[in-house]
Amino acid sequence: MPSLLYRMPVGISGAISRPQDLTTEPVILNSANIFSAYGLAGKDSADGKFIPLAADDAASVITGLYVRPYPTTSTPDMVRQVGTGKNFTGDVLKRGYMTVNIGSTAAGLTKGAPVYVRNANPTDASPLGAILGAAVTDETVVLPNATFTGAGDADGNAEIAYNI
Repeated sequence: MPSLLYRMPVGISGAISRPQDLTTEPVILNSANIFSAYGLAGKDSADGKFIPLAADDAASVITGLYVRPYPTTSTPDMVRQVGTGKNFTGDVLKRGYMTVNIGSTAAGLTKGAPVYVRNANPTDASPLGAILGAAVTDETVVLPNATFTGAGDADGNAEIAYNI
């Protein structure tokens, strides 16, 4: 078992970090348009399902963050088990604290720093809706009513306060 020399990991991306202070809502996810990871920003579709952001979506369309259930399998695994065209339930964070992964070290984040969401030029490591710790010109929007609660860990995990 590896030893922890400096600090414990902050958490797991998409996990609720303070269960006493939150509002989550159950949602129907679209099995034809799935989230690639937990902890991503999403929006409501015209038919009422919670779906990932699309390219060039404005911050105003974001309605919450995709919550990691426990115990869980990944969303793509769920689609394989349930089947495409068979939508399933999930949870969305409307208000509270969540662990997110910014894709690089989060050790330099400061309390109260703005939270950025990728809305253009996605990659496998940073899909649309991914949380970032710094603005990227023409690729990010500021997540309204969200801030980092302090420094994260070297693996990119950090805690955000959303709509608090």
